[in-house]
Amino acid sequence: MNVSSKRLFPRLQPDTRLLLDRTFEKAISEGVFSGAQMLVAVQGCPFISETWGSTRAEGDPVSPSTRFDLASLTKPLVTAPLALTAVARGIMRLDDPLERFFPADLIGPEKREITIRHLLSHSSGLPAYKPFYLDLIQFPCDKRRNELLSMILETPLDSAPGKAAVYSDLGYMILGFILERLFGAGLDRLAEDILFGPLAVDELHFCRLETGGAPNVPTAPAAGFRGLSFASTEICPWRKRLLTGEVDDENAWCLSGVGGHAGLFGTASGVYAILSFLSSILDGRIRSVLWPEVLVRLFWTKTKIPENSPWCLGYDTPSMVNSSAGSHFSGNTIGHLGFTGTSFWVDLDREIVFILLTNRIHPSRQNEGIKSFRPLVHNIVMEALKNEIR
Repeated sequence: MNVSSKRLFPRLQPDTRLLLDRTFEKAISEGVFSGAQMLVAVQGCPFISETWGSTRAEGDPVSPSTRFDLASLTKPLVTAPLALTAVARGIMRLDDPLERFFPADLIGPEKREITIRHLLSHSSGLPAYKPFYLDLIQFPCDKRRNELLSMILETPLDSAPGKAAVYSDLGYMILGFILERLFGAGLDRLAEDILFGPLAVDELHFCRLETGGAPNVPTAPAAGFRGLSFASTEICPWRKRLLTGEVDDENAWCLSGVGGHAGLFGTASGVYAILSFLSSILDGRIRSVLWPEVLVRLFWTKTKIPENSPWCLGYDTPSMVNSSAGSHFSGNTIGHLGFTGTSFWVDLDREIVFILLTNRIHPSRQNEGIKSFRPLVHNIVMEALKNEIR
């Protein structure tokens, strides 16, 4: 799905358009990010589509086709929809335990109660993050997936399954491995064959890396991606280079750029294509055999595991206080953030899709200016939309 690069918000007042430009230009001048894409759709129709800045310091201008490292948006845009597909096809159930997919002797007693539902809702008890890449890099590329699985299954839990909601990359790494085993292909191929291809989405993809060795040896994306425009991320102290078209997440990098937790690249238009399709299923505009309405609704509803969890199955909801989504989204909103400065929010009551892609970790991941920028720009747009929503 392509969205025009021209401004699509003639109904917004000139002072609001000027305020948006000034807000983005100020953020760029202050180094919050070098470039950004924003797409806002109302009731199924793109309302704002705009770009600002450059792909890196002194780089080319960001265009609507510039790819951003979507980081953890991989979880709700690939891993969760593939899990939904597996459930819809009857090859996986949400309450299947880990031992259905892996040999029992690999799973310690404390992990035997972990289910697919726990993994999707970040309630498995697994830690948020571990720097597995420091050890993985010692193994040949074709051995790293199995080694990583063993490392995760040997990692002690922080809490018993279902007792705490703690955002976890580890849970989604495992989900990625499970989906690859169930469907018999790599996640990048599954995403193309099951999600992007059928929906004619050509602006979302993994950038599988050619076989590499040590982290300080440049590893290029596969040939099919070399002519694309990419927003650069950080000057990585581990890989000792500026990353462009190369996944920022080190654990995903060790998996040749393809993980259940990170690795997806894309544009705001590409993100919108997936979210628009899912939203259209819920409001009845589309009937899908691939993703039944009852399952989409289930995945976009809070799990309440535990009772106060903000998580749905693969999707987040805005925080009650100081939300990055600002203060104007309804209580029936789902979304997700990405470490690199990417995000989306879908207000299901008012049928608003808000996608913001930036490279906030360029040139360093220590930059956290995005924390104040996100709610500011969300509030500017949502306040301007008040008179447009019927």
